[in-house]
Amino acid sequence: MHSLKSRLATWVFLPMLVCSAIDLVVTYRSADRVATEVQRQLLRGSARIIAEQMAADGGASNGAPPAAFELFADENQDRVFYAVRRSDGRLIDGDAALTPPPSLGLGEQESYFKSRVRGDPVRVVAYGQDLRDGGHITVEVAQTMRGHAALRKRLFLMTAREHLVLLALVLVALVVALRWTLRPLMQFSERVGRRQPGSLEQLDAAAVPRELLPVIGALNGYVVRLDQTLSAYERFVASTAHHLRTSFAILTSQLNYGMRDERVGPEQKALLAAMQNTTVQGTKVINQLLILASIEQGRQHAHPEQPPPSTVLSETVTSVIEELAPLAQRYDVELGLDASDDGLVLAAAPHLLREITFNLIDNAIKHMEGPGSVSVRIQRAGNCALLRIVDTGPGIAAAHRDRVFERFYRADPGKPNSFGLGLSIVKEICDSLKGEIRMGAGEQGRGLQVDVRLPLAVAGMTSEVRTPGRQDLREPS
Repeated sequence: MHSLKSRLATWVFLPMLVCSAIDLVVTYRSADRVATEVQRQLLRGSARIIAEQMAADGGASNGAPPAAFELFADENQDRVFYAVRRSDGRLIDGDAALTPPPSLGLGEQESYFKSRVRGDPVRVVAYGQDLRDGGHITVEVAQTMRGHAALRKRLFLMTAREHLVLLALVLVALVVALRWTLRPLMQFSERVGRRQPGSLEQLDAAAVPRELLPVIGALNGYVVRLDQTLSAYERFVASTAHHLRTSFAILTSQLNYGMRDERVGPEQKALLAAMQNTTVQGTKVINQLLILASIEQGRQHAHPEQPPPSTVLSETVTSVIEELAPLAQRYDVELGLDASDDGLVLAAAPHLLREITFNLIDNAIKHMEGPGSVSVRIQRAGNCALLRIVDTGPGIAAAHRDRVFERFYRADPGKPNSFGLGLSIVKEICDSLKGEIRMGAGEQGRGLQVDVRLPLAVAGMTSEVRTPGRQDLREPS
């Protein structure tokens, strides 16, 4: 009953079903009355034929005429009994097993009652007839109940079939009506379900029933207020991060100056080095927050009529590998690139592709627990470019692979210099580019394999192809 369609169907069809059940009970009783009336008419007709014949014979016992029993001829093969008695109760003709009727006055009178003959239930008619000589006879005719039950059943089943056909037609009409009536609501539900997570696009109120307008108005109002709140939050984060980055840059310069001062002792230099390392990590977090804010702002204020820039993926990956080569050498990690399709062009800005590649390779190197290797492969996969990064490190447990894309989530809280923002940046960029990222175990179940699928650029829908210059690169942290 959690479905509106189910509720409507239940409260429309259930009362009709109850009414049909009540009507079937009434129909059964009506069928019983009709069958009883038919049987009574047959019994009365048979008794009158016998009575008239006996009156014509002056009350002599010459047997019942065959026409009196032809009325009961049917496929049910009911047994028929008769008895003729005088007014004093003496049996003139027929079966003595018939129970004498209750008191019956003179003249042509009739009465009906139920009885049993040799163990079979019967319905009996007692019909009085006056004779010419002034005498009076009573004719009894009894019939077993098989024909009565069969007629009652036929009448009931005929009505029940009509009810079932009517209920089936009503059910079909109800399904069609519900689908037609609730189609706008189902379409509205599908439209809401197809929206991208985090989308702040307002719903179109055109061509919708009046009943949905308050809901759409409330949702659109909420979207507007949420957009304003998020925009203010993003501006606050971006402004704060810019100010902090400036302050950290000044602090870094002061620490560098202090490290070069000959008057500073070894213990003080060690303290300054620790402060410098903390400052570098803080600067990294600030830069990541700025990247997240810029991605969100680009998503909210995108211009569909403006074609996105195009970037050659292999060139971006090559520049990142060259930049991270010293870091890999320091960690004793071997970097490899297999660009079988080195001409794949993506409809994305170079700095976004660089963020994806840099974060994934940088994580693979820094989380290596000893000498190992990180291999990068670029290939076409249908209408997408597949960027696969496989390392021989400890990998990520299956229970954490979905949550590592959440902001500030760390699979290993004890890992130093990890703030849980790198993979969330990668996921945000993939979503903004309508791509996807998946994680799995590496070769032979060892290490980690990360697959990034990004749509290829469509000819005529992108601006000029850009290659990452030195201004797009950043110093490794």
